[in-house]
Formats: sequence, C-alpha cells, structure tokens
Amino acid sequence: MKINQAMIESYVRNLIGQIIGAATIVAASTGVSIQSFGGHEWLLVANSLWASLVPVVLRYANKKDPAFGLVAKAVTSTVEKKLSEASKPNKATSKKVASK
Repeated sequence: MKINQAMIESYVRNLIGQIIGAATIVAASTGVSIQSFGGHEWLLVANSLWASLVPVVLRYANKKDPAFGLVAKAVTSTVEKKLSEASKPNKATSKKVASK
C-alpha cells in the first residue's frame, strides 16, 4: 500500500511540473496567453498526462530504487514481517510480567 502511495505521489508531482511546463511552452510558441487557451492548446497540454508517467515507470523499473522500484516490494515485505515478529509479545516475558 505504501509503495502505491509513493508512486501516486510521485506521479502527481511530475504531473504538476509537466502541466506548468507544457502550458508555458504552448503559450510561448502559439502566442496565446494561458487564460485564452482553446481546445487545441489544452490538447497539447494534455500530453503531459502520459508524459508524467514516464519518470514513474522508469523509477518502478529501476531495481535499485528504494522507494518503489522492483526491489522495494521484496524489501517491504521482509521489513513488515520482521516488524510484526518483533511486535509479538515474548512468551517468557509475558509469564514473568503476569506472575508479578
């Protein structure tokens, strides 16, 4: 779940940057202000929707990316397993506490 959340947050950050960049480029190249964009200009800016996925996919495919790379699933499951084992009460400690 945390991996998916990290991927979504990364996509949103990329999307915001891409939209700002695309709108600026379209406005500069067409000579139309952003407030006056028509359907054609917004379609050009809409390309940032798929372009924003490129860095996220590249990070996912990177086996060394600790946030949400392919190795992150294995590492996350191992860490979660160890944390759940550590949080289980120790039977010997439980008996000592109960007898006091």
